[in-house]
Amino acid sequence: MSGVYTEENGLYRIDLRAAVWSSGSLNDAYKVIGHTLSAVDFIAETDNAIYLIEYKNTKIENAVNPRAFEEKISNGKLYSSIARKYYGGMFYLFACEKRKPVHYIAIIESELMEDIVLRKRATASIKRKLPFNLQTQTEITNSLIDGFKICSISEWNNDFPMFPIEKML
Repeated sequence: MSGVYTEENGLYRIDLRAAVWSSGSLNDAYKVIGHTLSAVDFIAETDNAIYLIEYKNTKIENAVNPRAFEEKISNGKLYSSIARKYYGGMFYLFACEKRKPVHYIAIIESELMEDIVLRKRATASIKRKLPFNLQTQTEITNSLIDGFKICSISEWNNDFPMFPIEKML
C-alpha cells in the first residue's frame, strides 16, 4: 500500500495515506551517496506542516541488544543520532523544495522514556542540537524547525489519529 510504511524490525507499520505527500525510504535514497547523511524514518506532509518522524522501539520481542539503548542514552550517542537525522531529513526537504513549518517527532517506545524526568532531559538535550537558536540569527530568513517532542506510540496515535501506528498481524 502506497503511504503505508513498515519500521525496520517489521513489527509495526505507520499509515501515512492521509498525508499530502509522504516518504518512508530516505535510507534507500541516501544509498547513492554512501549513507553520508542520516535519515529520519518517515516524513509526512499535511496541508499546513511537515512532520519528520524518527521511530525507536526497545519494547519489541526478541530485541537483539536491549542494553544498547540504555548505553546510548547514558553516553549521549542516542541524542546526537536523533539530532543528525533531523538534518538529513531537512536536506531532503530543501532538495524537494518543500517549504512548510517543520515539526520533528521522535517516537520512542521504551520503559526509560516513561520516566518523566529522563524524557525532559532527553528532549532538552536533543533540542540543544537542533537549529532552534540558529534560526534566530538575523541573516536566516527561513524557519528551520517549528517544534520537537518525544512521544510513545500511544501518544502519537492520540495526537495524530490520521497517521496511526499499529502492530502488524
